[in-house]
Amino acid sequence: MTVSVFLSHNHKDKAFVRKLAADLDAHGVKYWLDEAEMKIGDSLIQKIREGIDNVDYFAVILSPNSVEAPWVVNELDVAMNHQINGRSIKVLPIMLKECDPPGFLVGKLYANFQEENLYEDSFKILINDIGIVFNKSIMRAEKSHNNLGTATDKAFAKNLPIMSKPFHRPFQYMGMTIERAEREVGGTANEVGNIVVENDECRMLLEAEGNFISYVEVELKRTAPHYQNQEFDSEVALGALSIGLSELELARKQTHYHSYYDHRRKLKVSVSCQYDEASLCVAFSSKYYGM
Repeated sequence: MTVSVFLSHNHKDKAFVRKLAADLDAHGVKYWLDEAEMKIGDSLIQKIREGIDNVDYFAVILSPNSVEAPWVVNELDVAMNHQINGRSIKVLPIMLKECDPPGFLVGKLYANFQEENLYEDSFKILINDIGIVFNKSIMRAEKSHNNLGTATDKAFAKNLPIMSKPFHRPFQYMGMTIERAEREVGGTANEVGNIVVENDECRMLLEAEGNFISYVEVELKRTAPHYQNQEFDSEVALGALSIGLSELELARKQTHYHSYYDHRRKLKVSVSCQYDEASLCVAFSSKYYGM
């Protein structure tokens, strides 16, 4: 059964939270993060309540930034009320920087992430406490310049938004049944089982083989018009989907086509301009992994 965690935090602590989210994801933990779940026009209160309603753990990142933030306090109130009313959700206090936690957290044991050089040890304790076996080999490289933060920063610099659900980290749909994928992306499969979801920023195709999704392609509309003789930075497109280069190994690079291997998920990932004046596309396939 998949474990899920809501990550409550102040935006000033976003760099830490993104790193924590990436490492949770690497261990198979599903996380709820505002930038991945929120869409323009959504009701913040409704989406947050829905998020808390559907997770196993509520992790609150404690720092001088967050304890003074009304949204974090409100989210924590919702989670604590769930506990009081018998809802099976556990609150995980995570101390990022020394501060005075809210009164109902005083005396509770917290995960201590105050020492940056002890991050891995702290993460190991946290992940083991929620019933997941720690795997050092899949931890994101701490000093890598090709990390998720770099990729998302590059996307922002090129005026690409960080895509929210269902376009956030779209490799997650690989191997899903068609029925589950329909629920996850909010789309309906056609007669051959393929699903297309689209908004002003993206168009995503999920192709099925049998009853399972075997190929995912996301078109980033805002990158058009692009040309096949025009150099591009794959990290920008990947960053818009919340994927860092540190998760991938470069396999091949041409002017209009870059391919990578995701060894942990056994996927081939490509970023390409398929024809002149097209948008850049990011595709995920298990069929050609290692080829």
